[in-house]
Amino acid sequence: MEKIAIISTRLGGVDGVSIEADKWAGAYKRIGLDPVYIAGKFDREDSSIFFAVEEMDYYHTDVVNIRKIAFNEGKKASEKDLGRLIDSIADVKEIIKSKLLKILNSNNIKYLSIENALTIPLNIPLAIALTEVISENNIKAITRHHDFYWERKQFLCSNVEKMLDDYFPPDLSGLKHVVINTLAKKSIYDKKKIEAIYIPNIFDFDVLKEIGSKYLEVKKFLDMDDDDFLILQPTRLIARKNIERTIELVDKLSKKTDKKINLIISGNPEKDELDYFNEITRLARKTGTNLILSNNEHNHIPEYTRKDLFKKFDIYDLYKACDLVTLPSDVEGFGNPVIEASVLKKPLFVNNYPVLTDMLSKGFEFIVIDKKVDKESVEKTFKLLTDHKMREKVTSKNFKIVKEHYSIDYLISRLKKLIGELN
Repeated sequence: MEKIAIISTRLGGVDGVSIEADKWAGAYKRIGLDPVYIAGKFDREDSSIFFAVEEMDYYHTDVVNIRKIAFNEGKKASEKDLGRLIDSIADVKEIIKSKLLKILNSNNIKYLSIENALTIPLNIPLAIALTEVISENNIKAITRHHDFYWERKQFLCSNVEKMLDDYFPPDLSGLKHVVINTLAKKSIYDKKKIEAIYIPNIFDFDVLKEIGSKYLEVKKFLDMDDDDFLILQPTRLIARKNIERTIELVDKLSKKTDKKINLIISGNPEKDELDYFNEITRLARKTGTNLILSNNEHNHIPEYTRKDLFKKFDIYDLYKACDLVTLPSDVEGFGNPVIEASVLKKPLFVNNYPVLTDMLSKGFEFIVIDKKVDKESVEKTFKLLTDHKMREKVTSKNFKIVKEHYSIDYLISRLKKLIGELN
């Protein structure tokens, strides 16, 4: 069986890139390929299919230092710093390239499936190494773009403009580009004249067969009655997820009911966004929000952390147990919770981020806000939480749409065609 390496800076977490990489791995298996993973860090136990190259991690010390000088908060680097930057990029690139080639050759890997590493410049040496590995060794590759650097404020001013233009992404023969929304398809063509293939994120409905009845214990575990309200925001705790909007929604809902409301944030904060994490916990205290956080080195706050909850129940248990899913982000490359909420038949409270248009055009019915938790959105949310017939009607409609347009069968057919075009 031919092998395909799924490559990114980090894999195995609860972020959209890692989750989608696993779905593609499942699809690759179904078309007869044998997937392995190569990344700088894995948030899971090691096994024979995981190959770690520490310099690929965007939190590797050398990579962090490169990023600081490369972007330098929009300030022009000195000639000395620029020289140091170029040398450091070259050194780390050679290390990554050497380790990558060793893994590829010793495991007879024929194809690469690259996740966002040629899209966002979190690890510049990695992108250069991948480009050289592909072009110099006639390796066939697919690169999937979740969001582009020119769409991110922190990358708009840099000291490495030519590198960004050359490698994010590179335009190579034998490299197929995939985007996850139609705005990105237009954006990459306008910016780079690259014709990308649009393949949206999907849901593997076989997962539903694996969900047991354990979710029925979640509310009891949290000392909630069955008719209390459990709200889930299945995102990391970072600023662009706008968790303050969800807290505002919870605060306004709590004034309309005497039911207990618990808010679960399932993901962790990032190291460089701990100020935002502190801001959110202060806001929760101020509003009296019953906030429930996962447990990690950054957010271990006794009043909010329920370490035992996340040990006992997985994310699909939480989806099944909750009454409402929230995604009030300003920016998403796709927005997996939109699809997941629809599959698990849960109402969705969502901000109208740009690429949501792709999904709304299919006919989904959500509680959509425009950056403001207004009276109308609160009323509609409360109605869906309390009117069981209305909730069933809305969620059943959304389930049918996601089943038709976002299934793994669709993904398998597209990847089979892509692999065929590479050969």
